[in-house]
Amino acid sequence: MSDPSVSEDPPLHDAYRFDHFEVRVLSETLLCDNERVKIQALPFRLLLVLLENAGNVVTIEELGRRLGGPMYQVELGSLRVAATKLREALGDNAMAPRFVKTISGQGYKFIANVTPVDDRSTELSLEFVPNPALPAIESFSVRRISSKTVMVLLVAGAVSMIAVMAGFLIYRESHIALAGEHDLIVLGGFTNSSGDHDMDGTLSSAFRVKLQESPYLNLVSDRKFRTLVKDPEVATLNDELNACRTLRGQILLRGQLASRNPGNEVALTAWACSSGRKLTTQKSVASTKADILPALNVATEQMRRRLGEPDNSLQRFNVPLNQATTSSLVALRAFTQGEDKRAQGLESDSISDYKLAADLDPQFALAYARLGAIYFNAGEYVLSRQYFQKAFDLRARTTDRERLYITANYYGFATGEVSRATEAYELWRKVYPQDMAPVNNLAIEYLLIGQPEKAVELARTAGQLDTTIDLANATWTQAYLEVGDYASLNALCKSSLGEESNTTVFHVLCFQGAFAQNDEAGMQHQLQWARGKSQETLLLQEAANVAVSRGKAAEAWRLFDQAKESALQNNLVEFAAGTTLNKATSKADVGYPGEARHDIEDALKLAPNGPQTQGFAALALARAGETALAQAEAGKAAAQSPLDTILNSSILASVRAAIHLQKHEPEEAVRSLDVSRVYDFNEFMQLAPSYYRGLAYLQMKQPKEAAAEFQRVIDHRIIAPDSLYVELSTLELGHSLQLIGDTSHARLEYEQLEEVWRDADTDFPPLRQMHRYEQQLPR
Repeated sequence: MSDPSVSEDPPLHDAYRFDHFEVRVLSETLLCDNERVKIQALPFRLLLVLLENAGNVVTIEELGRRLGGPMYQVELGSLRVAATKLREALGDNAMAPRFVKTISGQGYKFIANVTPVDDRSTELSLEFVPNPALPAIESFSVRRISSKTVMVLLVAGAVSMIAVMAGFLIYRESHIALAGEHDLIVLGGFTNSSGDHDMDGTLSSAFRVKLQESPYLNLVSDRKFRTLVKDPEVATLNDELNACRTLRGQILLRGQLASRNPGNEVALTAWACSSGRKLTTQKSVASTKADILPALNVATEQMRRRLGEPDNSLQRFNVPLNQATTSSLVALRAFTQGEDKRAQGLESDSISDYKLAADLDPQFALAYARLGAIYFNAGEYVLSRQYFQKAFDLRARTTDRERLYITANYYGFATGEVSRATEAYELWRKVYPQDMAPVNNLAIEYLLIGQPEKAVELARTAGQLDTTIDLANATWTQAYLEVGDYASLNALCKSSLGEESNTTVFHVLCFQGAFAQNDEAGMQHQLQWARGKSQETLLLQEAANVAVSRGKAAEAWRLFDQAKESALQNNLVEFAAGTTLNKATSKADVGYPGEARHDIEDALKLAPNGPQTQGFAALALARAGETALAQAEAGKAAAQSPLDTILNSSILASVRAAIHLQKHEPEEAVRSLDVSRVYDFNEFMQLAPSYYRGLAYLQMKQPKEAAAEFQRVIDHRIIAPDSLYVELSTLELGHSLQLIGDTSHARLEYEQLEEVWRDADTDFPPLRQMHRYEQQLPR
């Protein structure tokens, strides 16, 4: 292994011992439990330098000198490769190191306890290890042996040697790690051949939760796998191996529950995807039905160890399944059915399964968390908060990964604390670097608060970790829309996976993208996809937004009502209230304040206790001139959600500004919106804060400042292409420019609106206002 061209410093010790390893300096040998570990020259020399300086940081410069010798330096890239190879030999993990820790910008440090050894006899034991079971040889004599005896002894010796070698190979085969930290592992079906049909479709979700608990394993997402294998429970081995190869996986894991007298046997088998060779099978016996989950727990732990997960990781990330999920097999079966539907993008259809799982086991934290996420996506924020609160209260009954999932979503979607949610997602991402979910949700968090430029790279990373359209690609699509990358957006929307997607938000984003590009056919295509489905509610609301922005008020009110009725038919009561408030605020902002009041009352009857409903009801009331009622509803919302970043810093700030505008207190209105500026473009407000700030500046007779705010809305229209405030800001920008004296540019703004409102209702108030402004222009 030595390179004679390199002048090395003399060794400080003959050998080093740490954990299960021994390093022998003179023979350049690395042993683990007295078994030689294959390691290349440069990684071995790196290990020696680190061992000599155990507990201290060895700088990159020092390593370059020590490893390269006096005549040249080892390049940084080669040093990183050597560190990676060293970790592979030690079974170490850079993200959770046991031995070699990277010190960012400085170098490396060996962090385990090290025992130096100064005894040259250690070099002999590799070649000869006395067997204590053999008797000591005190004396011997020489005698003549026949040729026949010699032949018998030779044969016997050969047989013994073969037996020893076979035993060694079996031992080596059963202890060598099957997977490296970058190898992709695909989880196939979990079949039930026990004869107990109550166990059909029960164990696959528990199997996945247990393997997802490991930060060491690099698992392909279930959604990605199901794009190729629709029903893993009945798929053949060849089908799953083909899917594994297509997904560029190295190992396929399958599970089986089989009958055994007495009881059952849980068997997990690993297959090499490239060759179809069986690598290992790990089994555990369940004497009774109640022992099945503990048996799966044991078999999964054994499989994780065979795949190469270090012992310290197994000790740290190893929550019993009856705690991580549920001890109720019937609850687990209901949960698994929900997971299967959710993996196919059928979120609304999975609700009843998750509810049943929670009813069967009221301690089932993960079932509550799934319901919280689904209801948030459906706009049912009160229900979402309730379920996330239950999950959060029970978060100790989960794995570390699921605890991070629950905690991050609780802060992000229940309490609305943006900074705490971001911190939780970042921690989740650090502990589980191969997990798409925290990266995807972090991107969603930035999209929610109106910072799409931060979301793009995160969404792209999530898409690379998981290319399934239902999760990462929906986020990717939104990021592309909000930064104006229409080419990439269109490629996703028109892809075959896009056509097959059942995720409503994806189709909403494609509808908005089509509108932004004046693609009427594209908009109609998305509306046609939703027709007759439970998902039609969201698309109808988008169509209503488009109609009102085009000045077709009567059509818009009709579409808002259809969206409301569709929501009620699907038991989405809070969404129905939100749609009605959207209609009310639009009416108030375009000049129908009297009509808006009836819709506000209707919305508050539907969902009187939701802070989001109360907040937007307050905004609509303020814009309709009902300032006292607006203050009352705003107070209720703030009391319920005092920590919610967007509610308090944007929605309620806009309510206060709208109240001050009604009272002709524009300076106070501007001050009220100071806290909102960083969140002006959040997903909930549809660009309204800058529009209201512009109106306040107009009241203050500062048209230049007003024009800047209205232009700000227009410049960010890609964040909410079908927002009414884009057209209203264009109208008031023309007016502001007119007041400044820039009549030529004012005319251009009005000409743009003439095109947008060419088919508008003749009595549409903003259109009539534009005509009044135009009459004031010099001829």
